[in-house]
Amino acid sequence: MQLAVFDLDHTLLQADSDHGWNAFLVDIGVVTDAEFAESNERWYREYTNGTLNIVEYNRWAFRLHSQYGTEQVTQWRDQYVRERAPGMIAPKTPEVLAWHRDQGHQILVITATSEFLAGPIIELMGITDYLGLKNEIVDGQYTGELIGTPTFQAGKVKALEEWRTQQTQSFDQVWFYSDSHNDLPLLENADVPVAVDADEKLTAIAQDRGWKIMTFRD
Repeated sequence: MQLAVFDLDHTLLQADSDHGWNAFLVDIGVVTDAEFAESNERWYREYTNGTLNIVEYNRWAFRLHSQYGTEQVTQWRDQYVRERAPGMIAPKTPEVLAWHRDQGHQILVITATSEFLAGPIIELMGITDYLGLKNEIVDGQYTGELIGTPTFQAGKVKALEEWRTQQTQSFDQVWFYSDSHNDLPLLENADVPVAVDADEKLTAIAQDRGWKIMTFRD
């Protein structure tokens, strides 16, 4: 059996779900424009140059749970997914997913976004298997601390290996679709690496190595 693995942000989605979430929080008055602009610039810069501290970022991303409580933040999350997420799905994503399903391939998403945020978005696309950042919950509240293997950079390789050991079926070929050079460790471990709407660094590497290059956008 073959396994088709996808990154989420800027791959299956034509946007970044974390960025969209923070913009949504500004729109509903939970976060100020100044806080959003300052934080977004910092995290995006660190992500693009490959120096993002995923533990530190996750603590920042989950700060609202300690301020407002997980029940309230979950209500905002559900509203965000309902109102914004459908328009974030890249135009060609349904077609690519349908092709893999027609071939009988298993589909899995691995994302550096938290499962709290990414899970409902991924499920909108009819995908039930996914791996993202897992967060600690104490007395029903998210603490902002990560548990398990962080699904970022080389952590995606380890997380996939752990997931495969838990499956009843084996996979003789693994595809991996991603837009980011941060995913090079998993792309290099895939049987079929695919660069999708890739950043400049990944595009250059994909061209040099003869990897498949695609767009999921119009």
